[in-house]
Amino acid sequence: MKKIIFTLALLLVVGMGFSQRPEMVFIEGGSYYMGNDYSGALDEKPEHKVTLGDFYMSKYEVTFEMFDNFSRSTGFVNADDGQYGRGKNPAINISWEGAIKYCNWLSSRFGYEKVYDLKIDSSGMTIQGVNWDADGYRLPTEAEWEYVAKGGSKSQGFAYAGSNDPKEVAWFSDNSENKPHEVGSLKPNELGIYDILGNAWEWCWDYYDGGYYSKSPENDPRGADKGDNRTYRGGNFESKIEFIRITRRFSLSPTLSSGLVGIRLVQNGTAEQP
Repeated sequence: MKKIIFTLALLLVVGMGFSQRPEMVFIEGGSYYMGNDYSGALDEKPEHKVTLGDFYMSKYEVTFEMFDNFSRSTGFVNADDGQYGRGKNPAINISWEGAIKYCNWLSSRFGYEKVYDLKIDSSGMTIQGVNWDADGYRLPTEAEWEYVAKGGSKSQGFAYAGSNDPKEVAWFSDNSENKPHEVGSLKPNELGIYDILGNAWEWCWDYYDGGYYSKSPENDPRGADKGDNRTYRGGNFESKIEFIRITRRFSLSPTLSSGLVGIRLVQNGTAEQP
C-alpha cells in the first residue's frame, strides 16, 4: 500500500511539473517598421525597418501558478500579487533580474541550454554573457515584442494587437474592474498570442535608450549596449488606454519589482518543442 501511495504521489508531482511547461507559438520572422512617427513620445521615433528571424513566443504571460513553482523550488521570494489572487492570473511585481533567473531555471528544468550566464553573489547579480544561439527560454527583445504585438507576418494592421477595439484583446482601466484576469480570457491577436497588451506589463531584454531607434541596426536589434534601466511593454490592468499603445515604451531599474510588471517568454526558432 505504501508503494502504491508513493507511486501516485510521484506521478502527481511529475504531472504538476509538466503542467508548468509554457505553451510556445512559432513566430515566422520577417520585416516590419518599428516605432511611431506620429506619437508625441520622442523615444518612439523614428520609425525604422527591422528584420527578424524565426522565434517562439509563449502563448500566455507567465502565471503565478508557474512562477510560484520557481519560487518554491529555489527559495526565491514570492512575487507580491497585490491581494488580487494567484493561480492563472499573470505573475506581476517581478523584477527584471527575477525574470532572468526564472528563464534560466525554466531552461534547466526542461533540458534546454541556458541563455544567460549569471554570476550571483553578495553584491547582486551580474550577467557575464548571453548565448543568443542557446535554445533555452529568454526575454523578448523590444523588436521581437513589438513585431508580435503588431501581428508579425500575419498582421492585419490592427491598432491594438488583434483588434481595433482594445476591450476585445486587452484588460485595462476601461474593462478590467481594476484587477488582473486569468490569462487567455480575451481574444488572441493574429498570431494566436493572448494578453500582449494589458493585464500585466512585460519585461523585455533591452537596456532602455530613448535615442536608440535612430541608430538601431536593421537585423535582429537587441537594444543599447549599456544603460541604467531595462525596458518593459504593453500596459497592465490599471493602465489608461494611452499606455496600452503598441509602440509605447517604458523603463525601470532591473532590481525593482514595482510597476505590476510580469514575464513573456521567447525561444529561438530552432528550439525543439514537445
